[in-house]
Amino acid sequence: MTCDLDLNRRLWTKTRGDITAIGTWIRLDQQWKPCMVLIPADTDYDDRLVPCVVTQDRAWIWSREVGDPAQTVPLTRSFAQCLRFPDDPRTLIKIASFIEDMLGDLLQIPPFPQSEKSAVAEALVYDNNTGKILAEHAVME
Repeated sequence: MTCDLDLNRRLWTKTRGDITAIGTWIRLDQQWKPCMVLIPADTDYDDRLVPCVVTQDRAWIWSREVGDPAQTVPLTRSFAQCLRFPDDPRTLIKIASFIEDMLGDLLQIPPFPQSEKSAVAEALVYDNNTGKILAEHAVME
């Protein structure tokens, strides 16, 4: 599995206390997905940064109404470790509550902009009689 995450491509950045959430996209196996990235506040360019990613398609597990605590509890504990926060109930509740509060913003992230993708192949369709180009198609990364 390949993964690309560029924290310079952001739609929004929101901080609450010592946690920052960034609305952006992550590329997983050649497909860009909207996501929310959690990092410790004021550590954008720290070499030791381990970003915690919640993808839009998995946001439901954090919902109070339909979520799945069996999935979120271990993830929240893992996020606390990656963010270098204490592994205690207060911290875990703080992280989970922050994610839950940011779900609306996460769900509003649009698909990755076509203008940001780069062409990796191009196809031209010609009219055999006139030799004119009838259609062009670029395959985007």
